[in-house]
Amino acid sequence: MIIVRFAEIGLKGKNRSFFENALIKNIKACLDAHKIKYSGIEKPMGRILIKTNDPCVCLNTVFGIASFSEAVNAGFNMESAKKEVLPLIKNLSPDKSFRVTCQRLDKRFPLTSRDFDVELGAFVQENTKAKVKMKGFDVNIHAEITNNFIYLFTEKIPGLGGLPVGVEGSTLVLLEDDASLLAGLLMMKRGCRIIPVAFKTMNTDLLISYAYGTKVELNIIKTISDIDLLAKKNKSKAIVVGDLLETLKEYDIKTQVLRPLAAHTTKDIEEELNGFRQRVC
Repeated sequence: MIIVRFAEIGLKGKNRSFFENALIKNIKACLDAHKIKYSGIEKPMGRILIKTNDPCVCLNTVFGIASFSEAVNAGFNMESAKKEVLPLIKNLSPDKSFRVTCQRLDKRFPLTSRDFDVELGAFVQENTKAKVKMKGFDVNIHAEITNNFIYLFTEKIPGLGGLPVGVEGSTLVLLEDDASLLAGLLMMKRGCRIIPVAFKTMNTDLLISYAYGTKVELNIIKTISDIDLLAKKNKSKAIVVGDLLETLKEYDIKTQVLRPLAAHTTKDIEEELNGFRQRVC
């Protein structure tokens, strides 16, 4: 089982279901693109659960995910949790340390989070002789109790955060260099579907790698005024450019121009782009 967590989506109130469904759609597109087999995706309160036996590292390229974990289903009682935790602690030895961190989302479970921590921690210590440490531990045994099950895991893989691509409408992106490439990625992180435009053929592979659930197709333009025509055709109210503070330009167009990198330096752009490139599976 893969447990997927999100951050900003949880603040969306009555529209939350729309954002969750958009994220699930993009997750399915990601799994399908990487030929990962899964038997189902569920949506309990505050989580998305993916039933699969395959590793899903590719989820670190899906906008909207705060973190995810490969977890084991440990039933819904302490005895089954103790049985299923044994493979997770097989490398714990007396010279190592650990802690147990429980998050009880499903209040039907009879023990409180603290009581769960104490009981499972005592079991782990008894079987490994490892020391309990609240800080500076070697292993953190996580338990998330949700949807009538206990899920155990030892690692949280950081996601990209932000919003699912496609929930905030579309925007054009004028591709000219690495800066404009990063500007497009940052708009995708804010939930925008991007439509790249350029005066010559540009490589859009990196954008495609993060555009699950949407299509990225490059539009070649001949003059700057073509931007207004494309914006109207695609119902886009803005175009994103890679201008920095020292490279600000004026664009003779009616379409609103957005400059998300105005406060960036060249070094900032290089570091952020490298981060995006390293995540691609």
